[in-house]
Parts: sequence; C-alpha cells; structure tokens
Amino acid sequence: MQTYALTGLLFLASSFLAGCAVFNRSVESGYASRTPKVVNAYSSTETPRPESDSTRTAYELGFDPNNMSGDELQQVQQRQQLRDLEKGLRSRQEKEQYSKVLPWLQTDEEKIAMLSIPSLEGRQNWINRNGVWGRARVPATRMKELIDSQDIAVGMPMEYVRRAWGDPLSIETSGNPVYRNERWRYTRNVPGSDGFHQQKRFVYFEGGRVVGWDTE
Repeated sequence: MQTYALTGLLFLASSFLAGCAVFNRSVESGYASRTPKVVNAYSSTETPRPESDSTRTAYELGFDPNNMSGDELQQVQQRQQLRDLEKGLRSRQEKEQYSKVLPWLQTDEEKIAMLSIPSLEGRQNWINRNGVWGRARVPATRMKELIDSQDIAVGMPMEYVRRAWGDPLSIETSGNPVYRNERWRYTRNVPGSDGFHQQKRFVYFEGGRVVGWDTE
C-alpha cells in the first residue's frame, strides 16, 4: 500500500515539474525570453511615445522636424529657449508686464532679449528704451487701412482687432493667459437670398497676434 502511495506521489511531482517546464517555455508567459515584445507604434491598444520638445516646436513653427535647415534649427532652439524663459516668470507683476507687451514684440529674439533681463525694473527700462509702447499707439500704414475698412489680417495685434471690429462677445483662453493665446467670438448680420441671417466669426490669437479666423 505504501509502495502505491509513494509511486502516486512521485507521478504527481513529475507531472507538476513537467507542467512548469512547459510553462517556462511558453512565449505568451513572458518568461521564455527577456527580449521585450515589439509593439506597433500605431496600434490602437498601445499609447504612442510622446513627441520630443524639439519635434513639437518644429511643427509649431511649420517646419519638417526630419528635414530642417541650419536656420530652421536655430529658430527651433530660440523658440525652446523662449518657452523656458516664459516658464520662469513667477510673480504676478512679471506675468502682467510680459502679457501686456507681448503683442508688440515682433520676434523671438526681442522676447528673449527682454526676458533674459533678471529684474522687473530692468525689463521696463528695456521696453522704454526700445519704444515698444509707441508701437501700440501708432498703427502702421497697412494696419491703419485695415482698421479704417473694418478688416483684419494675420499678424494684427489684439488692440487693432478691437479698433476694427469692436469688443468680442466672448473670449476663450488656451493654456496660460500670459501667452495671450485666445479665441474671440463675434457675430454680425449678413444679407442672404432669404433675408439677413446671423454669422459667427472666430478670431484666433497666438502671442497676442492674429494667426487666423473662420466663420460659421
């Protein structure tokens, strides 16, 4: 009787070990190899790897990140430097000062030059020395023509859009308000074959300047 019991136990033990051997060799188990499984980056069940900062910046500037010239690469690096400086604005006074002057700064180089100055007073002196506020008071000839004809154009600062179209019905802000990335909504009555109907207009700003618009 003991012999049969011992034989049975040995049979069960050998079956268990054999099962473990089969389990360890199974590819699906995850133990068969230390080599990670290759996953299709476009698979709907996997989250794709996020783009690098330089890639996102290149697309933001309208460049092909895989085929950039030396000048385009320099512009990408400047934009990344600018974003780092903008993130370094800590106090409410710093953010308000930058937000007010941003639509009148014409290039990334100007923005970097201002934000690289370490003090609030030093930045204000830079603004005064470069006559930035004078740009807001005196529209360029082209801008004045647009305002007089109640029209807008890409690159037009927010203040000029207000002069041309008046105050918007609503304003939506994207991200940190200091960057002046906004969408303004307007409505107006336009004639049609069946009389007048209301038309919606949306104006999009980046850095306080018009980048586009659409109508509904």
